[in-house]
Amino acid sequence: MSTEPNLPPPVSPRGAGARRRQCVAAAAAATAACLAPLAVLLAVLVLAPSLLPRLLLRPHHVVPYVASAELRLLSFDAAASTVVYNLSATLRFDSPSGLYTWRCTALRAAPSYAGQRLGDATALPGITRRGAGAGDTRAAAWAGTQRVPPGRRARAVTAALARDRAVGWYAVKVDVATVQNGAESDFACVLSFPAAAVAHNGSAAAVFDGGRCVDAVRCDI
Repeated sequence: MSTEPNLPPPVSPRGAGARRRQCVAAAAAATAACLAPLAVLLAVLVLAPSLLPRLLLRPHHVVPYVASAELRLLSFDAAASTVVYNLSATLRFDSPSGLYTWRCTALRAAPSYAGQRLGDATALPGITRRGAGAGDTRAAAWAGTQRVPPGRRARAVTAALARDRAVGWYAVKVDVATVQNGAESDFACVLSFPAAAVAHNGSAAAVFDGGRCVDAVRCDI
C-alpha cells in the first residue's frame, strides 16, 4: 500500500501579504536602530561648536538680586513738569558654580518710573570671580529732578503716582545692563515701596526688602 508524502498546506495570498509586511516592518526597525547612533553623532558634531563654549568654557550668566533698596522721595511738580526723586539700591551677584572664571563688566543701572527714566545711568565697578563662594554687591544711588515732556508723558506720570498712592505701593523699575564673559545680558528689577513710608520732604525712607531681577530685552542704558 503506497503512502503519499505530507505536503504543506497552500499559502493564501492574504497570509503571504501579512508576512511580507512583517518582514518590511522588521527591516525598517533594524535600519532605524542602525541609523539612530549615526544621527546622534551628527547632531553632536553640528551642535558642539556652539554648545561647548557655553557649557564648558564659561558659566551661564548670573541674574542679579536686589539685596535692599530705599526710596526717600518721589513726587511730581506739575508747574515745572519735573519728577523729584531720591532712591538707592544694592545689587547682589551670586557667584556662579564651577571652576571657571566669571567676569562682569560694563555694569550699569538706571531707574525709571511710569516709563520715565530718572536721571542718568550709574556705572558700577566690574566683578571677577572664580569658583563658588560669597556673592558680590554693588550699591547705586540716584537723586535729583527729571524733566518730563508736557502732555501725554506728564499725564502718565501723574496718573501712575495717583494710582500707586491709592494702592499703597510705589513701583520703581531699575534696568541693569551687564557684559558677562563677553556676552551682553540685560535685566529688569521691579522695586515695591510702601507709599505711606515716603515723606514729602525726603526725611523718611521706604524700604524694599529685596527680590530677584528677571531677564530683559537689550536696551540702551
